[in-house]
Amino acid sequence: MEARRLVTMTLLLNVALCAAHFVVWFAGGSQLVLAQGADSLMDLAVGAVLLVSVRVAARKPDADHPFGHERAEPIGALVTAVLAFVLAIEVARSAIGSLVAREHAALDAAAIGVIGTKLAVKLGWLLLLVRRRMPGAVAPAAGDGQAVAATRLDTLNDVLTCGSSLVGAGLVRAGYPAIDSWFALPVAAYIAKNGCGLARESLRYLMGEAPPVEVAARLRAAATGVAGVLAVTRLRAHFVGQRLHVEVTVLIAAGSTAKQSHDLALDVQAALERDPQVGEVFVHLDTGEGKDGT
Repeated sequence: MEARRLVTMTLLLNVALCAAHFVVWFAGGSQLVLAQGADSLMDLAVGAVLLVSVRVAARKPDADHPFGHERAEPIGALVTAVLAFVLAIEVARSAIGSLVAREHAALDAAAIGVIGTKLAVKLGWLLLLVRRRMPGAVAPAAGDGQAVAATRLDTLNDVLTCGSSLVGAGLVRAGYPAIDSWFALPVAAYIAKNGCGLARESLRYLMGEAPPVEVAARLRAAATGVAGVLAVTRLRAHFVGQRLHVEVTVLIAAGSTAKQSHDLALDVQAALERDPQVGEVFVHLDTGEGKDGT
């Protein structure tokens, strides 16, 4: 699978970057390098969780999980969000401790080099991921799904935070040593912010939240457009994992035969299941005579 290959390659890049940052931090003590190392460690965890959760989510339904295993991805994302908070707190604690103790590490060529290397690698990888979405690209975004979308967003975040750290490193070299610790704080805050957003999104899926209004309207329009449907009298949808389960009641002509009703129900189900966000559809038929069927 192309998406899995991209996530795996990103994971391997983050392994190398994480190791390099912690080696340089251990040798020089730079809080900026520590912050970037912690960010790479989070990226590493995100990649590992994505690989495992995507693999589990792809399993077919079984006796214990009749609607599949798609909740695995938001559960994995929630675990990653918790880790992000832990890392953000540790980076901020270390930076504040250095400020209070007035301990300012010197940013040597190794520190500048490892931050610059990360920026170059992440920027190149981001351009590759973005190119997949451009018209004319070879198989642009084919089969990407949320795993690659999350990888793309995480790489963009890395480019932004790494660029900020490189500016801070330049100011340290220019004679402002305290900037090293001060610039580590917004990086920690950014990691925490991303963790908060990831947790919020994961809880939406795990709690069975309804889709946005525009998605519900799109589904209602798809059901209404089926030949033989007079009106959609009720439509409810909620997330089960990252896919929607939809329950819809449609009004059909009175006196329809059993075969006509059955075929119409299948047509409505097929129309809704063509939507990429929909996983399961439950159709109820109403003739307007006080009776309905499934």
